[in-house]
Amino acid sequence: MKFIQYIKDSFEELSNHMTWVTKEEAQKTTVTVAVFTIAFALAVAGIDYVFQTGLDNFFKIFAN
Repeated sequence: MKFIQYIKDSFEELSNHMTWVTKEEAQKTTVTVAVFTIAFALAVAGIDYVFQTGLDNFFKIFAN
């Protein structure tokens, strides 16, 4: 029975006591997160490329 009461209290909290952001603010935040996620992914890919190239060249030197 405690679980049922927990679910009821949770719905009551979400519907009556939460302050929800506006649609415009949610859209701006989503775009900001998407832009920074893409920028971070590109930075990681660039660093990965540099390290991979460096390691390839390093092993080519000692392979011969």
